[in-house]
Amino acid sequence: MKTRLLTYISLLLFLPPVSAQTGIVGGLEQLLQDKMFESSDASVVVYDLTADSMLFEHRAHKLVRPASVMKVLTSVVALDRLGAGYKINTTMYENRTDSSLNIYVRGEMDPLFGEKDMIAMAASIPQGSVIDTLYADCSMIDSLYWGPGWSWDDNPYGYQPYLSPLMYCGGAVEVVVKPKEKGMAPEVTVNPNSSFYSVVNEAECGNSELGKLSILRDWLEDSNVIRIKGNCTREKKEKMNMYRSADFFMAALAEKLDSMGIEVKNIAFDTVPAGCDTVYTCSRSVGSVVKRALLDSENICAEALVYHLGKPVAKGTVSMSDGCAVISRFVKSKLGVTTDYAVADGSGLSLYNYVTADILFRTLRYAHKRKWVGKTLYNAMPRSGMSGTLRNRTKGTAAYGKVHAKTGTVKAVCSLAGYLDAANGHRYAFVLMNTGMQSSRPVREWQDKVCNLLCK
Repeated sequence: MKTRLLTYISLLLFLPPVSAQTGIVGGLEQLLQDKMFESSDASVVVYDLTADSMLFEHRAHKLVRPASVMKVLTSVVALDRLGAGYKINTTMYENRTDSSLNIYVRGEMDPLFGEKDMIAMAASIPQGSVIDTLYADCSMIDSLYWGPGWSWDDNPYGYQPYLSPLMYCGGAVEVVVKPKEKGMAPEVTVNPNSSFYSVVNEAECGNSELGKLSILRDWLEDSNVIRIKGNCTREKKEKMNMYRSADFFMAALAEKLDSMGIEVKNIAFDTVPAGCDTVYTCSRSVGSVVKRALLDSENICAEALVYHLGKPVAKGTVSMSDGCAVISRFVKSKLGVTTDYAVADGSGLSLYNYVTADILFRTLRYAHKRKWVGKTLYNAMPRSGMSGTLRNRTKGTAAYGKVHAKTGTVKAVCSLAGYLDAANGHRYAFVLMNTGMQSSRPVREWQDKVCNLLCK
C-alpha cells in the first residue's frame, strides 16, 4: 500500500496542475478567436516536456511553408548526425618545386570564414614569395549556386548568397550609408573592403525629390556594381550578395597576399593534386555554425549544414538534394512521421518547403531528449527580449527572457518555434505557424500573447 501511494504521489508531481492546463487550453482557444483569423490561419502545438504530455493542438498536421523555422529541423539533424566533434575546414596547400610555387585552397563551404581568417590564411605564406598560380578547389559541391524554389528577385540581397565551397563573409558585403549636410552626397562604407566590387554613389542628402533611398547591386547584369540612389535622411544598412562567391573569395585572398608583399601572377580553378603539403587549415565547429543559423538566422549557415549532411551519401560532388534526403529520412525514421511533407533546402528560403507544426514539435522533443543536442539547440536560439531575432519582443511581459525560439518570416508566413519556461517550473516545446496574412506585426503581437499566457 505504501509503495502504491508513493508511486501515485510521484505521478502527481510530474502532471501539470489541472487548473493550469485548463487555463492554457481556454486561453489559447480564446486567442484563436482573434479577428485576424477571419482571413488567416494558425497551426499551434504546445507540449509539456517535463510532464511528457500534450497540452494543446490546433491544425497541427496542416502543411505550411515554414520560413526560417526550417532551420530548427536542419540544425537538429546536423547536430544529431554530424556530432560535436565535426569540423568544416578551409585548407590551403602548396605545390612547390625549385622553379615554381602553386597554392591551392580547398573549400568546404565554411559560412563563417571572415576577414580575420583570410588574414591568417594569407600570413601562412612567407613574405616575398611569388605564387605562379593561386588555385581555387570548389569540387565539393555541384555547380548549382541557388537552391530549388529560391525567388529570383531575392538575388541582390545578402540573405540569398551564391552558394560555393569557398565563402568569404557569407558571400556578401554590408553597405552602410550615413547622411551628411544637405545637398551633399552621403557617406558610404562597405565591409569587407575589396576591389572586387565598385560603388556608385548617386544619392543626395535632404533632397526629397529624389525619392526613397535605395541600395542595390546591378544584379540583372550579373555585375558587382553597387548603386546608392535617392534621398538620404538617416543611416541605412543593407547586405548585398556578391555575384560568384568563389571569385570574391579568391580576389580577397589575392589582395591580402599582395598587402603582405606576396605576388600572385594568376588565379585559376582546379582540384588539389596529390602530394601537396598542407600550409594552413581554418576549422569551424558545427555548433558555431548552428548558433549563427539560429541566433542571427543566417541562411548560408543552414545551407552549409545541408551540404555537409549530404557528404557521406553523395556520389561524387555533393548536391543540396543529397542533404535534404538525409533530413527527410530523419523525419521518417527518427520522428516517426508518415504524413506528407517536403524538404527542399535547409534555410527555409525555398518556396517548395512544406512541413507541419507536428513535425517541428517532434523535432524539438527529439532534441530535448538528447542532452548535447538539446543543450546546444536551446543555447543557440534567440532569447526573448535579449538576443537575436527576439531581442525586441516580449519586454514587460511574463515571457521576457523565458523563451528560446526561432522566428520565421516570409510573405504571408510568420512562425515561431522553440522552448519556454513556465511559472510552474516546467519546460514547454511550442510551435506557432501563422499563414495567410499581409502584415507580420499583428501576428508577432499575437504570438507574444501566446508566449505570455504559457509563461504565466
